[in-house]
Amino acid sequence: MLNKSLLLFFLSFALVINNCQKKNSKSTMIADETTTDKEEKLIDRLTIDNSVFPKDDIDLRKYKYNSTYIEDVKISDLMNVQYREKFIKYLKEIKTEDDEFKSTLVSQLLYLRTRQLSDNEAFYILSELSKDDFIAYNGIELYPEKIVKFFIENPLFFIRQGTKYHEVTLLNLIIQHLDDFFVQESFFADYLGEINMQPGQLFIFPEKEIEFDESFRQSLSEFNTQECIFSPSLYTGWQNKTINFTDISPVFGEALIKKLTLSEKNYFNQYIKLTLKKYIISINNNYKTAIIQDSDGFTNLRTEKNTTSAIRQKISSGETVEVLENTGD
Repeated sequence: MLNKSLLLFFLSFALVINNCQKKNSKSTMIADETTTDKEEKLIDRLTIDNSVFPKDDIDLRKYKYNSTYIEDVKISDLMNVQYREKFIKYLKEIKTEDDEFKSTLVSQLLYLRTRQLSDNEAFYILSELSKDDFIAYNGIELYPEKIVKFFIENPLFFIRQGTKYHEVTLLNLIIQHLDDFFVQESFFADYLGEINMQPGQLFIFPEKEIEFDESFRQSLSEFNTQECIFSPSLYTGWQNKTINFTDISPVFGEALIKKLTLSEKNYFNQYIKLTLKKYIISINNNYKTAIIQDSDGFTNLRTEKNTTSAIRQKISSGETVEVLENTGD
């Protein structure tokens, strides 16, 4: 009886030990998976086939940094300032003419991570690398239209990351190329177009609209359009044409504003809304509001039009003010 009892005890003890080992093994596996997530590489989870870049233009398995292919460099390493500084130095080392495309590859991968995965860390790294003129010239500046399209498709992402990282480098690149996408009010008169414009409308060039992804074009199809009748001009190939222009002002409208925090609204007002004023139909540019933008972070409101009069109030950058009169400078 004693032997049987001892045998049952050891069997029970063995089962307990086995279960504990399984739990420990499972915990270790979960920890390993977590570590893997944190140590994600530039190439991980990306769809290279059918991306915005031709597959043959993405030079994988070509460049190595410290014995590691560029596409296998870890995101967490690039988030480290010291590592990133050394990596930037490597990207700028040109031993052969082909080495210039190292910056191109990195920018492609970071852009794809930002676009496909909404990867905020990839966005930040791309912004930091783009602050170097050489890397930007051989990198993201080769693809300005791609980043402008992404901005128009998803302004909320840019506003949130821009606010979080105080980012303006990529936004400045976008601003430089908005003329290629958004129609200025004077365009219609310059190219002999008759259109019934309404204040607040924001038109996109039809030839650019068709370049967007199908899902975004589908969302645009729900927006209002305005018919414009053109007399022969350079824009129409010297033919009479009737062209519909889509009003995409809702992309930057109330639905977007409601999703923003106070700091995000300030970023939007200071860097985006002010820029869009150039393209939003106003009818004779009779603006009734303006946005304060000052490198000091505020503007002094004085009792008279000179810098020696008494200061009545300090207005922070990003705040909207009502314009009562606009004369002189």
